[in-house]
Amino acid sequence: MPTYSDDGQWWWDGRSWQPISTLPPQQAPQQQALYPPPEQAPRPAPQPPGYPKPPRKRRGVIWAVVAAVLLVIAVPVGIFGWRALSKKDDGTAGAPHGKTIEPGQPVTAQTLGEVDPATFFEGVAKRQMTQPLGRLKVSYFESPRKFLARDDSWTITDSVIDHKTDKFYFATTSRANANDNEPTSAICKGGKSYSWNHILKKWQVVPFDSPECYKKQSFNTGDGLFSSGLTPGQADTVLAKLRSYSGYVNPAKPTLLSAGGRTYVRQVVDFKPVVLTDVGYGGTAISMWAFRDAGLDPVTWPWSNPYPLGVGIHAVYYLDAKTLLPVATFEKGIGAPAYNGGAAIPAPGIQVVNYTFPKTLPAPVLNNSPQYLSLLLPQGWKVQ
Repeated sequence: MPTYSDDGQWWWDGRSWQPISTLPPQQAPQQQALYPPPEQAPRPAPQPPGYPKPPRKRRGVIWAVVAAVLLVIAVPVGIFGWRALSKKDDGTAGAPHGKTIEPGQPVTAQTLGEVDPATFFEGVAKRQMTQPLGRLKVSYFESPRKFLARDDSWTITDSVIDHKTDKFYFATTSRANANDNEPTSAICKGGKSYSWNHILKKWQVVPFDSPECYKKQSFNTGDGLFSSGLTPGQADTVLAKLRSYSGYVNPAKPTLLSAGGRTYVRQVVDFKPVVLTDVGYGGTAISMWAFRDAGLDPVTWPWSNPYPLGVGIHAVYYLDAKTLLPVATFEKGIGAPAYNGGAAIPAPGIQVVNYTFPKTLPAPVLNNSPQYLSLLLPQGWKVQ
């Protein structure tokens, strides 16, 4: 039985909210469902019949891995769902007006030590939101152990969505483990998915349906906190809404970091779960509601978030010292305590995000290279 929104106009397909008109007639809602089914781990799609087996045994699930990346990581939406829950606040939280640094101004340990953390971070967030295009490389790991070991299959997605034209770029690299020297690379072009053939050393059309190449994906295409493509007014609305949830956004003092021959500004921001007066804790849902309150639709945009809506995010930002835009983010879930006799919400996994902000939508290129995707973490692959 599918899960439906409170107003009966949407149903949860395991990846995102879909209009009720897309639901098969035999599954039409008989009564409103308040709770989703228990969380289940994503299952890989079956291999298409008749497709040749890859040459090595360990790659026997190569196409299943590619298909599995399209499945959203199970999100226990619970009673949060699609509706905006209320919280007691007077809505008068004003914008911070402390000392800050703007792009082009000197960035030193001394100048960073003088800034107001909240004012500085709101500037970072607004710059990210008002970039016309954001290109994000994203990978999610279900636990800190899997993040550190990377001894299980994991996927990096590379995506850009032009929200003015609704056109997009989408590519993936899937690895069997950290030592996989022949990852599976795929790129969307012309509504079809092309994968690198390691034997023939060329790109070939994937021989089964590839919805990721003709429909914008909500899996691993965002950082779960902010999205680019907004107007300055919309970005201001998002920030004002976030401020109204006192205690949700908690920026620490930014610091200077030198790593790999490059200088970054490092800022830790904890998006902590806060109590909502009617049901319990709200976490990443608040970021989605702030986005929606700016007049944007999380379903059609789409909004991407691998975390349960009741937990928070411990985010470590690495900013370019010149543009003061994100280069990389390390994210780790912050669990919510038990509330009013209910169960605590455990902290889930880790997400790594790399950012660039191109001026135009990238064109897919099928050259003589597999174009493996990789991720940068300035301080290395460690839990932060």
